[in-house]
Amino acid sequence: MILRTLDRVGLRAVYKSHVKRDFPPSERKPLFVMERLVGEGKYDPLGVYNGEELLAYALLWHDEVRDCVLLDYLAVVEGGRGKGTGSAVLRLLEEHYRDYRGILVEAEAPGMDAGGGENAQRLRRQKFYLRSGFRKLSYQAKLFGVVYDMFSSGEADTASAVAAHRRLYSGGGHPRPGHFIEIPYGAP
Repeated sequence: MILRTLDRVGLRAVYKSHVKRDFPPSERKPLFVMERLVGEGKYDPLGVYNGEELLAYALLWHDEVRDCVLLDYLAVVEGGRGKGTGSAVLRLLEEHYRDYRGILVEAEAPGMDAGGGENAQRLRRQKFYLRSGFRKLSYQAKLFGVVYDMFSSGEADTASAVAAHRRLYSGGGHPRPGHFIEIPYGAP
């Protein structure tokens, strides 16, 4: 299993064939924004391969400070799920970003807005990151109406994670910044 940077054609193919299927429209960053961030050197589209077969993809977002990187999207392609591939990908990413203080993850928080099945799925996702060695940080983020619990690998503490997280969203990486973003959420 190896990580490879996706070129423009590869990113477009993964976006159209996988991201659109794996993530609902409300959670998808537009492709043109990803491409712009790649051009600015702030977005890393990575494919995980066994030979020429795409097993998974990870799209990560960072700023010029490069102390933390945000795991914007991670998915194992259909047919490969439930086989430990996701955990193996996280280990590859930790090695790839070993010079960073941490990999940040936004995981939807369980809550009153979701039914029992949705909350169970949110908890499963969070347990996946905890089992993989990530730790839950002491802040949440509210992004475009959705509340996220925050997780990190590495040595990033809450203060450095909040600072990096704020820089990402204030740096023009999303087409609708501003009052739709609260990092940290619920802070006085």
